[in-house]
Amino acid sequence: MIASKMLLPGSRLGVMGSGQLARMFCMEAVQHGYEVHVYSPEKNSPASGAGAEETVAEYDDENALLSFLERIDALTFEFENIPEIALSTVEKFSEKHGLIVSPSPNCIRIAQNRWREKNEFARAGIPTVNFYPVFEEKDKEEILSRTQFPCILKTNTMGYDGKGQIKCKTGDELAEALSSLKKLDHIVEEFFPFTEEASVIFARFPDGRTSYFHPSKNVHKNHILDLTFHPGNFSEGVRNRLIEYARKLAETIDYVGVFGIEFFLKGEEILCNEFAPRPHNSGHFSQNAGTLSQFSLQLRALCGLPVPNADGLPTGTVVMKNILGENYEPGSAFWNRAFQNPHYHLHLYGKTEARSGRKMGHWNYNGPDPERAFSDWE
Repeated sequence: MIASKMLLPGSRLGVMGSGQLARMFCMEAVQHGYEVHVYSPEKNSPASGAGAEETVAEYDDENALLSFLERIDALTFEFENIPEIALSTVEKFSEKHGLIVSPSPNCIRIAQNRWREKNEFARAGIPTVNFYPVFEEKDKEEILSRTQFPCILKTNTMGYDGKGQIKCKTGDELAEALSSLKKLDHIVEEFFPFTEEASVIFARFPDGRTSYFHPSKNVHKNHILDLTFHPGNFSEGVRNRLIEYARKLAETIDYVGVFGIEFFLKGEEILCNEFAPRPHNSGHFSQNAGTLSQFSLQLRALCGLPVPNADGLPTGTVVMKNILGENYEPGSAFWNRAFQNPHYHLHLYGKTEARSGRKMGHWNYNGPDPERAFSDWE
């Protein structure tokens, strides 16, 4: 599943998913002369608005998926919550026909399962919070006797942006939450009193070489990323450890492609939260950082193109601000001021319906005084 040859312009690149990440990958690929085909249940998707050809079908439609795979030269992903039947179909097709798949289905399986993910962190020597499985009835009693509070009860799969999580401050609250579960496929994570959040966008190429952006500082609001400051103002020791942890994960799970990995920080203490096997929201700063974007790295890794000759990519200072449905106001005072300032760059995702909590786009700012770039947003 690792590229053994270089895919040149004119090749057909497939993406599982057709949302904003597929759209931005498509924009990068098309300007380099590639065709992009996307597979998802969504018609008239954000990616199709950027020139991608759509296959509209459910992810568990094996016949439709096989037909899609037959028409492409390589496959990548824009999200990880893909049914096992689809991952197995991709895996078997790749083994039989030599289709390039980056990252591998196994890396997708790791990222979509919190228990597997945390255990891979441990195998790679990456520190994380204490965590316990809730897979059987007997696990409940053991958890109640071992867990330090506060803690968070999380769905083992299909959770994102804070969904599927219950914070418990006491044993009684945890016992009540455990008793309410209809399905025993959860984990409990002890809460870490972090003061900052950080992420690293990391790329590993088919020959094992790597490239990355220096760590960014992230600010979340209501469990959704609000702001990313790049580069983050971390000590040299913290910065180097964050990068090394990303490298350890890539090597441990034999990752090929781009991923985002998130961390909790308290002073010099670092614990890993989770990783996403694809370009990441916190990496959108790279589109206006004066160097390659995370989508360019994704394209290069998928197609076996030459690797950048800088391991840590040099970038300028950028602040990224998410635009959610409740703040999507074209023509607002902030919008008009931003357009008058050449340091603001707008990226919209081609979504027609603005819903609360839905990511409609983002602004990047690469000018002076970055801390104040979005201070008058509200």
